[in-house]
Amino acid sequence: MNSYSIIEVPYHLGLQDVSVGKGPAILLGAGIDHLLSRRGMPATVNHVRPRDLRSQGMDAVVDINRMLRYVVKEASEQETVPVVVAGNCNSAIGALAGLGEQRLGIVWLDRHGDLNTPETTISGAFEGMVLAAALGFCHKEFCERIGLLEPVSEQNTILAGFWDLDPGEKARLENSWISAHPADSLALLPVALNQLANNVDAVYLHIDTDFLTGNIEDPVGLVRLVLESVPLGAVGITNYNPDLDTDRNWLKEILPVVQALQPRAE
Repeated sequence: MNSYSIIEVPYHLGLQDVSVGKGPAILLGAGIDHLLSRRGMPATVNHVRPRDLRSQGMDAVVDINRMLRYVVKEASEQETVPVVVAGNCNSAIGALAGLGEQRLGIVWLDRHGDLNTPETTISGAFEGMVLAAALGFCHKEFCERIGLLEPVSEQNTILAGFWDLDPGEKARLENSWISAHPADSLALLPVALNQLANNVDAVYLHIDTDFLTGNIEDPVGLVRLVLESVPLGAVGITNYNPDLDTDRNWLKEILPVVQALQPRAE
């Protein structure tokens, strides 16, 4: 049974407690440390804060991710699985950097592909480029500043549960080695996960909570499938905006998915 430690990263593009940056506090208040308990003891909670409070914009994002890298590395060295509860998906870069230079894999659960680059993006949103950056398609300097010196291999990457891709993302996906499993076509995912498990030492499981707002019939079963199939190195839980969830129905969808990280029995 995995022993988890929670890492809280309450930022939206370097700004604390703004937009999705408010999400981690709500999730902690809802008791996710108890959902990830072991032998009756709640998971430990660590709080990431920037080293340089004067940094702004992308410099602040880099600073936060550098600090996250150190905390993830420390958690892994203590033989716990770090669960990064963050505002933005860019926390994936810090988490991957913290896992080190072992053979890494990615399982990315997201409504979107996050595979845009500056050349293909429609919105210009950096968050829509994070998976592309992790795979070396763009923003190499950003990744290197954080400490992710080598991109994760496309062959060791699974994108699942998506249904909302930009045209440029579709083209990139079709011409890549990424194993793609849209929300309405998950039947071959178990096979892909088994293949991934044979090729990597650790997997970063990214859960963008917007994938719960679509037509995934059994998100709890999906997370359990990943957990039971691959060696879990770290987890990211991102993009929950409580300002858009006044009735807390979205939160009620997220909590069972977090609890699904616990095996059925020890």
